[in-house]
Amino acid sequence: MHPDGQLDELIADLKVLRKGLGAQETSVPRSAGVALRQVCGVPDGAPPGVVRHLVVTALGELIGRLPEGKQPTARAVFGFNNPDNLSYTARLAWLGKVVDRDTRTMQRRADEVIYLLAELAHARDAPPATVAANDSPWHTKELKVRVLLRGPQVEVFETRRVVSHVPGLTGIEHAVSVISTAPAGGPVDLRTLGIDEIEGGEVLDPRAVSSHRVAFTLRPPAPLDSGDEHSFFFRVRVPTIAPLYCCTPEFACERFALSVGFRRENLPARIWRIDGELSMQAGDPAPAREALVADGAGEVRVVFENLRPARSYGMGWEPPT
Repeated sequence: MHPDGQLDELIADLKVLRKGLGAQETSVPRSAGVALRQVCGVPDGAPPGVVRHLVVTALGELIGRLPEGKQPTARAVFGFNNPDNLSYTARLAWLGKVVDRDTRTMQRRADEVIYLLAELAHARDAPPATVAANDSPWHTKELKVRVLLRGPQVEVFETRRVVSHVPGLTGIEHAVSVISTAPAGGPVDLRTLGIDEIEGGEVLDPRAVSSHRVAFTLRPPAPLDSGDEHSFFFRVRVPTIAPLYCCTPEFACERFALSVGFRRENLPARIWRIDGELSMQAGDPAPAREALVADGAGEVRVVFENLRPARSYGMGWEPPT
Protein backbone atom coordinates (compact mmCIF):
# COMPACT_ATOMS: atom_id res chain seq x y z
CA MET A 1 0.00 0.00 0.00
CA HIS A 2 1.35 3.42 -0.96
CA PRO A 3 1.50 5.85 1.98
CA ASP A 4 -0.79 8.19 0.07
CA GLY A 5 -4.23 6.57 0.06
CA GLN A 6 -5.55 8.69 -2.79
CA LEU A 7 -2.79 7.47 -5.07
CA ASP A 8 -3.83 3.88 -4.36
CA GLU A 9 -7.44 4.80 -5.11
CA LEU A 10 -6.41 6.36 -8.41
CA ILE A 11 -4.46 3.26 -9.40
CA ALA A 12 -7.48 1.09 -8.57
CA ASP A 13 -9.81 3.39 -10.54
CA LEU A 14 -7.51 3.34 -13.58
CA LYS A 15 -7.32 -0.45 -13.47
CA VAL A 16 -11.11 -0.56 -13.58
CA LEU A 17 -11.17 1.90 -16.48
CA ARG A 18 -8.80 -0.19 -18.61
CA LYS A 19 -11.13 -3.21 -18.65
CA GLY A 20 -13.11 -4.17 -21.71
CA LEU A 21 -13.01 -1.41 -24.31
CA GLY A 22 -11.34 0.99 -21.92
CA ALA A 23 -12.31 4.61 -22.51
CA GLN A 24 -14.87 3.47 -25.10
CA GLU A 25 -16.83 1.32 -22.64
CA THR A 26 -20.45 2.38 -22.22
CA SER A 27 -20.06 1.87 -18.47
CA VAL A 28 -17.40 4.59 -18.02
CA PRO A 29 -19.79 7.16 -16.50
CA ARG A 30 -20.94 4.57 -13.94
CA SER A 31 -17.61 2.87 -13.24
CA ALA A 32 -15.41 5.98 -12.90
CA GLY A 33 -14.35 5.98 -9.25
CA VAL A 34 -14.44 8.88 -6.81
CA ALA A 35 -10.69 9.55 -6.94
CA LEU A 36 -10.66 9.51 -10.75
CA ARG A 37 -13.67 11.84 -10.94
CA GLN A 38 -11.98 14.25 -8.57
CA VAL A 39 -8.72 14.57 -10.53
CA CYS A 40 -10.66 14.83 -13.80
CA GLY A 41 -12.78 17.69 -12.46
CA VAL A 42 -16.12 15.88 -12.71
CA PRO A 43 -18.75 17.85 -10.74
CA ASP A 44 -21.27 16.09 -8.53
CA GLY A 45 -24.41 15.15 -10.42
CA ALA A 46 -22.82 15.52 -13.86
CA PRO A 47 -24.74 13.71 -16.64
CA PRO A 48 -23.10 10.63 -18.21
CA GLY A 49 -21.95 12.46 -21.33
CA VAL A 50 -20.13 15.09 -19.28
CA VAL A 51 -18.51 12.44 -17.08
CA ARG A 52 -17.20 10.57 -20.12
CA HIS A 53 -15.94 13.73 -21.81
CA LEU A 54 -14.08 14.99 -18.74
CA VAL A 55 -12.54 11.62 -17.90
CA VAL A 56 -11.43 10.83 -21.46
CA THR A 57 -10.11 14.35 -22.06
CA ALA A 58 -8.10 14.39 -18.82
CA LEU A 59 -6.75 10.91 -19.47
CA GLY A 60 -5.63 11.87 -22.97
CA GLU A 61 -3.88 14.94 -21.58
CA LEU A 62 -2.07 12.87 -18.94
CA ILE A 63 -0.99 10.29 -21.51
CA GLY A 64 0.51 13.13 -23.53
CA ARG A 65 2.71 14.02 -20.56
CA LEU A 66 4.22 10.54 -20.31
CA PRO A 67 7.64 9.84 -21.84
CA GLU A 68 7.15 9.31 -25.56
CA GLY A 69 8.17 5.65 -25.37
CA LYS A 70 5.40 4.86 -22.88
CA GLN A 71 2.57 6.65 -24.66
CA PRO A 72 1.71 3.84 -27.14
CA THR A 73 1.33 1.40 -24.24
CA ALA A 74 -0.89 3.84 -22.35
CA ARG A 75 -3.11 4.45 -25.38
CA ALA A 76 -3.48 0.71 -25.91
CA VAL A 77 -4.22 0.10 -22.22
CA PHE A 78 -7.14 2.54 -22.26
CA GLY A 79 -8.46 1.77 -25.73
CA PHE A 80 -7.55 4.97 -27.53
CA ASN A 81 -7.44 4.48 -31.31
CA ASN A 82 -9.20 1.11 -31.10
CA PRO A 83 -11.25 0.86 -34.32
CA ASP A 84 -11.54 -2.93 -34.05
CA ASN A 85 -13.07 -2.75 -30.56
CA LEU A 86 -10.45 -5.07 -29.08
CA SER A 87 -10.74 -6.06 -25.44
CA TYR A 88 -8.05 -5.09 -22.93
CA THR A 89 -6.15 -8.38 -23.17
CA ALA A 90 -6.46 -8.40 -26.96
CA ARG A 91 -5.08 -4.87 -27.13
CA LEU A 92 -2.06 -5.88 -25.05
CA ALA A 93 -1.51 -8.97 -27.19
CA TRP A 94 -1.70 -6.86 -30.36
CA LEU A 95 0.80 -4.31 -29.04
CA GLY A 96 3.05 -7.12 -27.81
CA LYS A 97 3.29 -8.45 -31.36
CA VAL A 98 4.10 -4.98 -32.67
CA VAL A 99 6.98 -4.48 -30.22
CA ASP A 100 7.95 -8.18 -30.07
CA ARG A 101 7.22 -8.69 -26.36
CA ASP A 102 5.28 -11.44 -24.59
CA THR A 103 2.02 -10.93 -22.71
CA ARG A 104 3.62 -10.95 -19.27
CA THR A 105 6.01 -8.17 -20.27
CA MET A 106 3.15 -6.12 -21.71
CA GLN A 107 1.10 -6.58 -18.55
CA ARG A 108 4.03 -5.29 -16.49
CA ARG A 109 4.38 -2.30 -18.78
CA ALA A 110 0.65 -1.65 -18.50
CA ASP A 111 0.88 -1.58 -14.71
CA GLU A 112 3.87 0.77 -14.94
CA VAL A 113 2.02 3.32 -17.08
CA ILE A 114 -1.00 3.14 -14.79
CA TYR A 115 1.22 3.98 -11.82
CA LEU A 116 2.84 6.87 -13.71
CA LEU A 117 -0.54 8.21 -14.82
CA ALA A 118 -1.83 8.01 -11.26
CA GLU A 119 1.18 10.00 -10.04
CA LEU A 120 0.67 12.64 -12.72
CA ALA A 121 -3.05 12.90 -11.96
CA HIS A 122 -2.41 13.08 -8.24
CA ALA A 123 0.18 15.84 -8.72
CA ARG A 124 -2.25 17.83 -10.87
CA ASP A 125 -4.95 17.61 -8.21
CA ALA A 126 -2.71 18.14 -5.18
CA PRO A 127 -2.93 21.45 -3.30
CA PRO A 128 0.12 23.72 -3.23
CA ALA A 129 2.88 22.66 -0.91
CA THR A 130 2.55 23.97 2.62
CA VAL A 131 5.22 24.21 5.24
CA ALA A 132 4.67 21.88 8.19
CA ALA A 133 7.23 22.23 10.96
CA ASN A 134 6.61 18.70 12.19
CA ASP A 135 7.46 17.14 8.83
CA SER A 136 11.07 18.29 8.45
CA PRO A 137 13.93 19.90 10.41
CA TRP A 138 13.96 22.89 8.05
CA HIS A 139 12.52 24.23 4.83
CA THR A 140 13.73 26.57 2.10
CA LYS A 141 12.18 30.02 2.14
CA GLU A 142 13.87 31.11 -1.07
CA LEU A 143 16.32 29.57 -3.52
CA LYS A 144 18.05 31.67 -6.17
CA VAL A 145 20.22 29.93 -8.75
CA ARG A 146 22.21 31.43 -11.60
CA VAL A 147 23.74 29.05 -14.15
CA LEU A 148 26.37 30.37 -16.55
CA LEU A 149 27.10 28.36 -19.70
CA ARG A 150 29.39 30.90 -21.37
CA GLY A 151 32.89 29.97 -20.24
CA PRO A 152 35.20 26.95 -20.31
CA GLN A 153 33.36 25.59 -17.25
CA VAL A 154 29.74 25.56 -16.17
CA GLU A 155 29.28 27.75 -13.09
CA VAL A 156 26.31 27.50 -10.73
CA PHE A 157 25.78 30.22 -8.12
CA GLU A 158 23.24 29.36 -5.44
CA THR A 159 21.77 31.47 -2.66
CA ARG A 160 19.52 29.50 -0.32
CA ARG A 161 17.61 30.97 2.62
CA VAL A 162 16.39 28.32 5.05
CA VAL A 163 14.11 28.37 8.08
CA SER A 164 14.86 26.05 11.00
CA HIS A 165 12.02 24.00 12.48
CA VAL A 166 14.02 22.63 15.41
CA PRO A 167 16.22 24.09 18.15
CA GLY A 168 19.99 23.77 17.78
CA LEU A 169 20.13 23.02 14.04
CA THR A 170 23.83 22.67 13.19
CA GLY A 171 23.81 21.10 9.75
CA ILE A 172 21.68 21.26 6.62
CA GLU A 173 22.02 18.31 4.28
CA HIS A 174 22.15 19.37 0.68
CA ALA A 175 22.59 17.58 -2.65
CA VAL A 176 23.37 18.64 -6.19
CA SER A 177 22.52 16.65 -9.31
CA VAL A 178 25.44 16.70 -11.72
CA ILE A 179 24.11 14.89 -14.77
CA SER A 180 27.34 15.00 -16.72
CA THR A 181 27.37 14.64 -20.47
CA ALA A 182 31.09 13.83 -20.46
CA PRO A 183 32.03 10.47 -22.04
CA ALA A 184 33.12 8.92 -18.75
CA GLY A 185 30.26 7.17 -17.00
CA GLY A 186 31.79 6.69 -13.56
CA PRO A 187 31.07 8.44 -10.28
CA VAL A 188 31.30 12.21 -9.97
CA ASP A 189 34.90 13.33 -9.47
CA LEU A 190 34.69 15.61 -6.43
CA ARG A 191 38.07 17.15 -7.24
CA THR A 192 36.70 18.57 -10.46
CA LEU A 193 33.34 19.51 -8.98
CA GLY A 194 34.74 22.66 -7.38
CA ILE A 195 32.34 23.22 -4.48
CA ASP A 196 33.35 26.53 -2.89
CA GLU A 197 31.98 27.85 0.38
CA ILE A 198 31.45 31.52 -0.33
CA GLU A 199 29.32 32.99 2.41
CA GLY A 200 27.19 31.93 5.36
CA GLY A 201 28.94 28.79 6.53
CA GLU A 202 31.08 25.82 5.62
CA VAL A 203 30.71 22.99 3.12
CA LEU A 204 31.52 19.75 4.95
CA ASP A 205 31.87 16.12 3.91
CA PRO A 206 31.21 16.35 0.14
CA ARG A 207 30.51 12.87 -1.16
CA ALA A 208 29.16 11.12 -4.23
CA VAL A 209 25.89 9.43 -3.32
CA SER A 210 25.39 8.14 -6.86
CA SER A 211 27.15 8.41 -10.19
CA HIS A 212 25.36 11.71 -10.85
CA ARG A 213 24.59 13.17 -7.44
CA VAL A 214 26.80 14.81 -4.84
CA ALA A 215 25.74 15.44 -1.25
CA PHE A 216 27.32 17.60 1.42
CA THR A 217 26.51 19.32 4.71
CA LEU A 218 26.12 23.08 5.04
CA ARG A 219 27.07 24.22 8.55
CA PRO A 220 25.99 27.70 9.69
CA PRO A 221 28.35 29.79 11.85
CA ALA A 222 26.12 29.18 14.89
CA PRO A 223 23.30 26.71 15.64
CA LEU A 224 19.86 27.82 14.45
CA ASP A 225 16.88 27.83 16.79
CA SER A 226 13.35 27.05 15.70
CA GLY A 227 12.11 29.87 13.46
CA ASP A 228 15.60 31.25 12.76
CA GLU A 229 16.43 32.08 9.15
CA HIS A 230 19.86 31.82 7.58
CA SER A 231 21.28 32.26 4.08
CA PHE A 232 24.03 30.32 2.32
CA PHE A 233 25.74 31.37 -0.88
CA PHE A 234 28.08 29.02 -2.70
CA ARG A 235 29.36 28.16 -6.13
CA VAL A 236 29.65 24.87 -8.00
CA ARG A 237 31.89 24.54 -11.05
CA VAL A 238 31.73 21.53 -13.37
CA PRO A 239 33.24 20.81 -16.78
CA THR A 240 29.84 20.12 -18.35
CA ILE A 241 26.22 19.32 -17.51
CA ALA A 242 23.29 17.74 -19.28
CA PRO A 243 20.94 20.19 -21.04
CA LEU A 244 18.72 20.89 -18.04
CA TYR A 245 18.83 22.35 -14.56
CA CYS A 246 16.27 21.41 -11.93
CA CYS A 247 15.55 21.77 -8.25
CA THR A 248 14.07 18.61 -6.74
CA PRO A 249 13.54 19.57 -3.09
CA GLU A 250 13.59 17.02 -0.30
CA PHE A 251 11.64 19.38 1.96
CA ALA A 252 9.21 22.18 1.17
CA CYS A 253 10.47 25.17 -0.81
CA GLU A 254 8.49 28.42 -0.89
CA ARG A 255 10.17 30.04 -3.89
CA PHE A 256 12.74 29.06 -6.53
CA ALA A 257 14.13 31.59 -9.02
CA LEU A 258 16.36 30.21 -11.78
CA SER A 259 18.38 32.16 -14.33
CA VAL A 260 20.40 30.45 -17.07
CA GLY A 261 22.85 32.42 -19.18
CA PHE A 262 23.59 31.06 -22.66
CA ARG A 263 26.04 32.32 -25.27
CA ARG A 264 24.16 34.86 -27.36
CA GLU A 265 25.87 33.69 -30.53
CA ASN A 266 25.04 30.03 -29.88
CA LEU A 267 21.58 29.80 -28.31
CA PRO A 268 19.79 26.45 -27.87
CA ALA A 269 17.43 25.33 -30.61
CA ARG A 270 14.61 25.46 -28.04
CA ILE A 271 14.17 25.99 -24.31
CA TRP A 272 11.32 24.78 -22.09
CA ARG A 273 9.96 25.03 -18.56
CA ILE A 274 9.96 21.96 -16.27
CA ASP A 275 7.20 22.41 -13.71
CA GLY A 276 6.58 19.84 -10.99
CA GLU A 277 7.48 16.74 -12.98
CA LEU A 278 8.65 13.37 -11.75
CA SER A 279 12.44 13.32 -11.66
CA MET A 280 12.55 10.43 -14.13
CA GLN A 281 10.63 12.55 -16.65
CA ALA A 282 12.43 15.85 -16.19
CA GLY A 283 15.29 14.86 -18.48
CA ASP A 284 13.02 13.69 -21.31
CA PRO A 285 12.84 16.38 -24.03
CA ALA A 286 9.86 14.81 -25.80
CA PRO A 287 6.78 15.89 -23.75
CA ALA A 288 5.09 19.13 -24.77
CA ARG A 289 5.97 21.90 -22.32
CA GLU A 290 5.79 25.68 -22.02
CA ALA A 291 8.37 27.23 -24.35
CA LEU A 292 10.85 29.79 -23.02
CA VAL A 293 12.75 32.46 -24.95
CA ALA A 294 16.15 33.97 -24.20
CA ASP A 295 16.40 37.75 -23.96
CA GLY A 296 18.88 39.92 -25.84
CA ALA A 297 21.65 39.01 -23.40
CA GLY A 298 21.07 35.27 -23.79
CA GLU A 299 19.38 34.99 -20.37
CA VAL A 300 16.31 32.92 -19.51
CA ARG A 301 14.54 33.30 -16.16
CA VAL A 302 11.82 31.25 -14.48
CA VAL A 303 10.23 31.47 -11.03
CA PHE A 304 8.35 28.75 -9.12
CA GLU A 305 6.42 28.99 -5.86
CA ASN A 306 5.28 26.38 -3.34
CA LEU A 307 7.43 23.58 -4.75
CA ARG A 308 6.37 20.08 -3.80
CA PRO A 309 9.00 17.77 -2.32
CA ALA A 310 10.33 15.08 -4.69
CA ARG A 311 9.13 16.96 -7.81
CA SER A 312 11.44 18.63 -10.30
CA TYR A 313 11.28 22.31 -11.27
CA GLY A 314 13.54 24.20 -13.64
CA MET A 315 14.27 24.34 -17.35
CA GLY A 316 15.63 22.19 -20.13
CA TRP A 317 17.06 23.02 -23.52
CA GLU A 318 18.01 21.44 -26.82
CA PRO A 319 21.69 22.09 -27.55
CA PRO A 320 22.36 23.98 -30.78
CA THR A 321 23.32 21.81 -33.73
